[in-house]
Amino acid sequence: MGRIRILAAAVVLALLACWPTCEVRGKETDDVLTSLVEFLATLAGGDPAAPQRIGWNASVDPCAGTGVASQWGKTVTCFDTTETNAGHVKKIELEALGLSGTIDAASLCAAPALRVVSLQGNALRGELPAGVSACSGLTHLYVDGNRLSGPLPGSSVSQLRKLLVLDVSRNDFSGELPAGLSAVHGLKRFIANDNQFVGTVPDFNLPSLENFTVSNNNLTGPIPQSLQRFGSESFSGNAAGMCGEPALSACPLPPPNDETADQDEEDKESKSRRTRRVLMYLGYALLGAVILGFVVYKICSRKRKNKLGRKSRGGKVKDAFDSSDPTTTTTMTASKSASAASAYSLPASVERSAAAAPSTSSLVVLRRSGTASVTSTAAAAAAKELRFEDLLKSPAELLGRGRYGSSYKVVVPSGAALAVKRVKDASVSDDEFRRRMERVARARHPAVLPPLAFYCAAQEKLVVYEFLANGSLAKILHGSIESSQAPLDWPARLHIAAKVADGMAFMHSSLRGDGSGSYSSSSTPSTPSSGEAATDGANANAVAVAHGSLKSSNILFTASMEPCVSEYGVIAPPPQLGGGSSRSSGLRADVRAYGVLLLELLTGKCTAAQGDGAELARWVTSVIREEWTAEVFDRALLSRGAAVSEQRMVQLLQVAMRCVEASPGEAPPTMREVAGMVNAIVEEDDRSLSAEA
Repeated sequence: MGRIRILAAAVVLALLACWPTCEVRGKETDDVLTSLVEFLATLAGGDPAAPQRIGWNASVDPCAGTGVASQWGKTVTCFDTTETNAGHVKKIELEALGLSGTIDAASLCAAPALRVVSLQGNALRGELPAGVSACSGLTHLYVDGNRLSGPLPGSSVSQLRKLLVLDVSRNDFSGELPAGLSAVHGLKRFIANDNQFVGTVPDFNLPSLENFTVSNNNLTGPIPQSLQRFGSESFSGNAAGMCGEPALSACPLPPPNDETADQDEEDKESKSRRTRRVLMYLGYALLGAVILGFVVYKICSRKRKNKLGRKSRGGKVKDAFDSSDPTTTTTMTASKSASAASAYSLPASVERSAAAAPSTSSLVVLRRSGTASVTSTAAAAAAKELRFEDLLKSPAELLGRGRYGSSYKVVVPSGAALAVKRVKDASVSDDEFRRRMERVARARHPAVLPPLAFYCAAQEKLVVYEFLANGSLAKILHGSIESSQAPLDWPARLHIAAKVADGMAFMHSSLRGDGSGSYSSSSTPSTPSSGEAATDGANANAVAVAHGSLKSSNILFTASMEPCVSEYGVIAPPPQLGGGSSRSSGLRADVRAYGVLLLELLTGKCTAAQGDGAELARWVTSVIREEWTAEVFDRALLSRGAAVSEQRMVQLLQVAMRCVEASPGEAPPTMREVAGMVNAIVEEDDRSLSAEA
């Protein structure tokens, strides 16, 4: 008996010892497979043939292979054979498939080991069902870009304790944001922008939260203190009643209670009595001063009459108003011009500045030669004969307002359409602004819109350009859903990135003051036209001229839909941006702004109107850190099939991140180096397309 007990104990110990390595490989049951097929059919609006088209078959084990690849196609991923849940479904990705049904949470959550569900970019209807709480192992849930409505099931979502990412953006969800999300302690990303949420933002006190966005809803009230670390992009586009630092204006103080109100009322009455008494004494003093002033005036008037009488008897009195005064004539002419323009949209302050300016201030027309300019013949001819009075008298249409001024479309008497940028930048003197515009006008590149004329007076500065009617990159990338403009595909976005890089690199080289005055790339001739290269060779010590405000709204399109950088050098960048000397800090800021522009092209996401793209860069960094790089890219790129090279998109993303923030111990790249990297990607993409053809 003793030997039997010893043998049994030895067997138990051996089983316990091999337990971690002797685990039997799992398998999804037939009920689970049937439920998943029913889930997909419900997503497709009850279409029973939809699972077959996508490759889902209840009679085939999706995880029968030896790796993570599924027998059901790329929309399903299984656990690796080395993982604990080997043989079970890990990830379901049904993105941009045109699904227009509803979500059946009971069928979905039948998969016991499911971790990731992505239903992005479809047309799903109905609500997010409360039964989603049964998917207890879920870590990532993406339902953005659909037509889901109703309130978020807060009590159900709060039961998903392993949840790391919840993206419900670009739907029609309503109601209040669920405060129960505070129970999901590991939540890293909550994205709920572009919905119809109302009420106040709950205090999500989650230290692990890295990305939080509720912009473009109907939220009101203060920003909770625990969320004030996120920038303005996370809260912009909500009701005017939303407030709180640092993103929005300060919130008003709460109303006082009854006791405080009574005390304030007494204080007001006492203060009112004191005020009336003080005003009475001041009235007496003022009356005395008036009487005294009247007496003094009468005495002085009597003395003046006596003096004038003596002069008139001795000779001829000179006329006090001399119409030959040139200063008076100039001021009156400017005033008449201002009166004539008062019926149009150019602001009255421009006209007042013209009237108050000295006679030496006038519209400076930049004479141009050569063929490198993108400016049309009509615009160039109109600018050649342009006068400041023409701008004031011409009809004007407001195009937009920004941090540094406003833009107007002006149709001059010749019929040509011009764009006028009104600049508010008190940090730059008139002389410096004049020198900068003249230097920018001499450095010409096909991808940079040149200034035609400019005007300086007091604090008012105007810059005149040709009006480009095809709009900006920001409008095409982030326009409304109703827009008829088709989304930009990968070749178009890569072409825009290369052209802008070439133009910026050329301008940096020409305006650096190093005397080189030229820039070459695979797509830009290295030999400039006559008079084009010697931009600053005569002034090698000139401070470099940077763009100062490079962003997607300043990338315009010509009649042939070629990208063109506008407003170069109009705004002087702050000297602290980019680090280094004042000569290089502006150029470094341009490189960083170009990196943000690349992130917009790749992600399709916009930056805040008053922001510098830091929030977008942080979001991209957080997604890359989780090794979900593919989630960064715009779905409009990934859904266009085999013609898109994800490898080259990743390469361009790496260039963007180098521009935004250099690695420790690594010097930030120059615009010339950035253009070289982008053009190398263009050449590789061209070779790949040629090979496929």
